[in-house]
Amino acid sequence: MILDYVKSKDVSDYLKQQHYLFTDAEKATFIFNSGYPIRVILEELKVLKKYLLLLTSVVLLSGCTDSTPANTVTTAQTEETVEAKAITEIYEDITKPVTLYSPFCWDDEFISNYYGIDVSSLEEYVFSMSEDATSAETIIIMKAKDATSVSSLSDCLQVVVDEKRNEMENYLPEQFEIVEKSSVQTQNNYVWLVISENADTITKIIKDSIS
Repeated sequence: MILDYVKSKDVSDYLKQQHYLFTDAEKATFIFNSGYPIRVILEELKVLKKYLLLLTSVVLLSGCTDSTPANTVTTAQTEETVEAKAITEIYEDITKPVTLYSPFCWDDEFISNYYGIDVSSLEEYVFSMSEDATSAETIIIMKAKDATSVSSLSDCLQVVVDEKRNEMENYLPEQFEIVEKSSVQTQNNYVWLVISENADTITKIIKDSIS
């Protein structure tokens, strides 16, 4: 059952009560962030063949190799892999040096309904927010299919900043200060927002990954 991969019991129970029907994209997100052994994740993701890119990212992160000798990989191939780094892989890179506070990755329906994001304009994305109401921690990384969408996506992420600011002001001053230091950033077709006490570390990982 896909809800077995949801880390938060509260979220899992809620989704069960709502009889929520998951898309393949949502299933892939839950599996990828489940924390299960890599072998289990690979087997489950193989079922979702249309998300081969996600599966490839997981294999790269696991350090798995095939029978092909390492020295047969040319420099050109290595450079191409770096340039094509998936956002899911960037997010995984972030979680290695940084311990995120109760993160939950939201789906197309949520970001569309709550923040007016046109998911059809996105090539890929990660929309992670802390499930804990006392934490403003947010990591959103989006890659637009077309540069003309970057401005509207930036506006949508600014709504997130304003929302977090209103939630924390006069309630959690330390979290409010973290929100105040955050800003929506863009580079080429990428748009991102980092609200975290580790914002500098996370932002550097993002910039290094898309440069």
